[in-house]
Amino acid sequence: MNTINKIILFLFAIVVMSCQSGKIEKENNLLSVSILPQKYFIERIAGDDFKVNVLIPPGASPATYEPTPMQMTGVAKSIAYLRIGHIPFEHAWLSNLIEGAGEIKVVDLSKGIELVKGMAVKHGDHFHEGGIDPHVWSSPLSVKIIAKNTFETLVAYAPEKKGEYEKNYNAFLVELEELDRMALEAFQAKQGKSFMIFHPALSYLARDYGLNQISVELDGKEPSPTHMKHLVEEAKSKGINQIFVQKQFNVENAKAIMAEIGGEVIQIDPLSEDWLSEMKRIINILKD
Repeated sequence: MNTINKIILFLFAIVVMSCQSGKIEKENNLLSVSILPQKYFIERIAGDDFKVNVLIPPGASPATYEPTPMQMTGVAKSIAYLRIGHIPFEHAWLSNLIEGAGEIKVVDLSKGIELVKGMAVKHGDHFHEGGIDPHVWSSPLSVKIIAKNTFETLVAYAPEKKGEYEKNYNAFLVELEELDRMALEAFQAKQGKSFMIFHPALSYLARDYGLNQISVELDGKEPSPTHMKHLVEEAKSKGINQIFVQKQFNVENAKAIMAEIGGEVIQIDPLSEDWLSEMKRIINILKD
């Protein structure tokens, strides 16, 4: 653990001890989550019935972000932490976040999803937990399961609202079904199509709809000159003329590759709070 992490944990301990001396009070409608799409899913089902403490803010990476003392205090006041599943942020911080949170339920929203697994995947100075690709929210099929888990959690905390939440949940499922059909139609004739992306954030979309995701990152690091050369050759051989880059990552290496083949760099944001609109945009770009 680096010095900054230690300082943050020390400050958090002071805050928690201060709260506990006066009996920390839970906010009975406060939920903590890891990423912005989870806030979107909660609000599609429960409207504004719950306040949502999002730990990873817009533009930050789930691989490197460190929570602030204020966010940690928000977790301590929450009745539940809805984890997205297996992102590095949760692997590194969740146990510390809930340690001082008193009675707090932790719900794994990825429960029931067929996870993409492989060898341990290294990203910079951390590993994806258990070799699991963590980007479960990148596919409509996975999000159907996430939505179901979210719905059941919300009903458990507000059983009197079950009818209302079920209506909203079913309406959201209809939109997810439409997104699924959109993807099936878009990629039906493109099975095996390759696309290039800086960070492998669309693994589940690729898996579920027969696409081949090529990551510019190598072992979680920016590519070496040798790997850059290989990527250029691979892009040319597969007719790839664009690279996706998440807004949380540097675009310079992607630009260098595209300069060699005369293509374009396209910025995407699967971590957008407006998850549905961004996924439609990504699918529309990929189908061309």
